[in-house]
Amino acid sequence: MAQFVSPLFPAQPLLEERLGIERFQSLPSTPGIYRFYDRDGALLYVGKAKNLRSRLFTYKRARAGSVSRKVSKLIGQISSFEIVETETEQDALLLENRMIRTERPPFNHANKQTEAYYFVYLKPDKTGVEFRLAMRIHDETDESDWHGCYKGHAPVRRSFGCMLQLLWMAENNQHSPLHLPVQLSRNLTPMRYHIRWKEKNSPGRRDGAAEMLLNWIRGEECEILDWLIVQIECGKSLSRFETLHLEHHLDCLKRFYDRKLVRHKTIRGDRQLVGQDELDDLLVKSGS
Repeated sequence: MAQFVSPLFPAQPLLEERLGIERFQSLPSTPGIYRFYDRDGALLYVGKAKNLRSRLFTYKRARAGSVSRKVSKLIGQISSFEIVETETEQDALLLENRMIRTERPPFNHANKQTEAYYFVYLKPDKTGVEFRLAMRIHDETDESDWHGCYKGHAPVRRSFGCMLQLLWMAENNQHSPLHLPVQLSRNLTPMRYHIRWKEKNSPGRRDGAAEMLLNWIRGEECEILDWLIVQIECGKSLSRFETLHLEHHLDCLKRFYDRKLVRHKTIRGDRQLVGQDELDDLLVKSGS
């Protein structure tokens, strides 16, 4: 016999029954934001809509089993809502971003933890390149050596982990990832690392790898990727495993360049850095 599982809310449209159909009848078909509250008046969720009437009617019509558990749980707690009309959908997005950042509703996740967006530190010198990954600019450093901020833990850490591995391999004439230092072979990218140039016959120092790296992170060019291919392959016959490792890492770095670094160059204008509380709004304004 199938086990009966109690739904999170009844089969009939709950909001229509709880709030009354007249609450929805006068909704405008304009862009704007909507805010859901619980019975104690606490803000639950902020959303944006190109068409407020259409968007809120999806909540009004929601039935058990037709929406995700998160939405079911949200609808089960809604006691009231309010709307704010805006001139454009972009204005609605900007207003939504600001409200999420300042009020941090429990059912919103995206764009809420802006202080967790990453800055990247790259400091070239005669000995190599010092790398840092951080959520704030360190007091003892020069701000001009920082880049960012960048949104998204996984793509940022994954991409810079790939870059550190390939830079080390190129500088040390290694084509196999099995010879990587322990700190670079772990799943998590180190938050701090120093790529050191060899004292003699350093490929990185000879070919200006540090400048190519800076041009890459500035979203200006991908020459560093071509250099990495040449240095790591270096006329060697790579195994299938080594080839796949190199191709995967280069693909990751090219995608990060196209999707993050070039876009960042566009939104920051003449600046090198974008503040953590600015990034989401600038992405909206740029249409990203």
